[in-house]
Amino acid sequence: MPRPVGSHATYRPGLDGLRALAVVGVVAYHLGAPWAPGGLMGVGVFFTLSGFLITTILLRTWQERGDLDLGRFWLRRARRLVPALVAVVAVTLGVTAVIAPADGMARLRESLAGLLYASNWTTIAAGESYFDRFAGPGPLDHLWSLAIEEQFYLVWPLLLLGLLALTRRRLWRVAGATLGLAAVSFLAMWLLAEPGFDHTRVYQGTDTRAGGLLIGAALAIAMVAFRTGSSKPSPERTPWWLDILGLVALAVVGWQLATTDAYAMSLYGGGLALLSVATAVVVAAASHQRGLVGWLLGLAPLRWLGERSYGIYLWHMPIIAFLPAALGPWTAALAVPLTLVLAWASWRWLEDPIRVLGLRWWLDAVARRLRTWAEAAGRRVAPEAAFGRRVLASTAIAATVVVASTGAAVALTVRVERAVATASAAPQVVEALPVAPDAEPVVPPIAATPSATAGELRESGGVEVTFAGPRTSCTSVVHVGDSTSLGLVGEGTPADKQIAAQYARVGVDAVDTDVRGARSIVERFKGEPNAQDAVEQRVDDGYQGCWVIAMGINEAANQAVGGAYPVEERIERILSLTGDDPVLWVNAVTRLDTGAYADAGMQEFNAALAKACAAHPSLRVYDWRSEAKAGWFQADGIHYTTAGYVERGARIADALAVAFPAGDGSSAGCNVGSR
Repeated sequence: MPRPVGSHATYRPGLDGLRALAVVGVVAYHLGAPWAPGGLMGVGVFFTLSGFLITTILLRTWQERGDLDLGRFWLRRARRLVPALVAVVAVTLGVTAVIAPADGMARLRESLAGLLYASNWTTIAAGESYFDRFAGPGPLDHLWSLAIEEQFYLVWPLLLLGLLALTRRRLWRVAGATLGLAAVSFLAMWLLAEPGFDHTRVYQGTDTRAGGLLIGAALAIAMVAFRTGSSKPSPERTPWWLDILGLVALAVVGWQLATTDAYAMSLYGGGLALLSVATAVVVAAASHQRGLVGWLLGLAPLRWLGERSYGIYLWHMPIIAFLPAALGPWTAALAVPLTLVLAWASWRWLEDPIRVLGLRWWLDAVARRLRTWAEAAGRRVAPEAAFGRRVLASTAIAATVVVASTGAAVALTVRVERAVATASAAPQVVEALPVAPDAEPVVPPIAATPSATAGELRESGGVEVTFAGPRTSCTSVVHVGDSTSLGLVGEGTPADKQIAAQYARVGVDAVDTDVRGARSIVERFKGEPNAQDAVEQRVDDGYQGCWVIAMGINEAANQAVGGAYPVEERIERILSLTGDDPVLWVNAVTRLDTGAYADAGMQEFNAALAKACAAHPSLRVYDWRSEAKAGWFQADGIHYTTAGYVERGARIADALAVAFPAGDGSSAGCNVGSR
């Protein structure tokens, strides 16, 4: 923690080092560092440390004054937290207005929620996901954790007063009651977390995350109770057994930061509770003036980062969000130094002066400096104009740095994208994605029936379609898809390149598309029909014809986060409904190495699909992953560019003609290509 204000407070440099580890983990996680998949656990470390520090401050005041002096406590919290938050929000809104004005209203709503410390509940109420933001991170997405802490700062002092009164100021009983509340919070987390579903509600809920804060609070109460009930002064050196426990606990925290899967159910079934307990042990060991844990975490570089950890946390997310995704690995090379510079400037000229001397002193100091500069330039500033100049000066430097850096990055990205576009326009072979090792080889193209006469036209939804390739025996098709099919039915894809026109091109007379974002076969997103519902509805209506099922990425992802239905069962649920009708299933692929949507999970899904094909004579699998090219994917590694969707639609239609050619029944093998 920063050196405390007040003569009675004790500075514990080891706690600054713990802050440093936590913020490094969070930044690494948001940058996608492969060595910190569990970096989001750093927020849990912050929570437990904050619960400890805040409760220590409250109890010190209670012992000195006989009350908690809540007015002074809340004022100090505001002086410490609000100025930097206001600066980040102001700069974020300014940069948004310059480089992404279309996002202005959304950023304004997020800013208001952030300033009111309600970001976590507004995200939950809107049904948004913290984990699966395919469009990339938002500049204010991280304010949810500040909201939880501030809500804790408002409620916990009142609750602590109540516990002190109920227990007649017996601190050990207060500590026990606090641990009981923490257990209730962790239990609520476990009960509300549902396998296979998004966990934003559990991850960002104040009720479910309060356990980490309360573990820290219980530690603070227990330490005060121990000192109060002991006739011996607290030792400066950490007891040997606590040092050993602290080192083990520190290793546990590091292990969780380095190995935790952000989508794993174990996170909510005990993972965050373990993190909180381990953090509390580290805090207990590092709280002594002398000891191995305190010395290790109190090293100068860690102290420096820890003092500025709040600013680092605040600034890193807007910087990452505003830097173009096309920078790839260069994002970290730009984001990290820029974050450190802004955090240093924020601490040097904003946070620390206001924390120590107050907002009024800071405003007066800025006004004096402005008048000095103006007088040196031969101009005097009118007193009534000083306030406006102060406000502008407090954000101008940071805004200029961020806008200039972002502008340079955007310019660099535009050049790169133009170069890539120019290069891709020339005939060349684009790197294909690897085929799953255990998938069947693509069946060589089957000779199709003669194509229609060149120039033959037909109408499909008002679009003229030219037959110029193989034809299919399928006269009707129902296409059921998830978000990887949205671009096949719109979203900027020209009408003559959309999936209905593509199917018509290969001879399909009737096309029925049922495509929904976030769809899976079993789970229902916001109550919308899942893929099983879509198929079952048409079967109940008496449909008999061909099916194209473009599902898989969400099945693999849901399984990765502990879904209750194995992918084999998910596939069988569809095939049990389609019966003997011809089915072409498009296999899955992503460009991601980590997370629930990692391509390894897609390969496992494809292997299950290959096994299902051997058991269902009516099923054919289009091996899209062997044809999909890296340049067709958007930056999220899951969805496609317009050019990618055009290729995807055309190739799915061609694969349908290969799988079920006109006059020939069906292809000889399970796996088919588009040629």
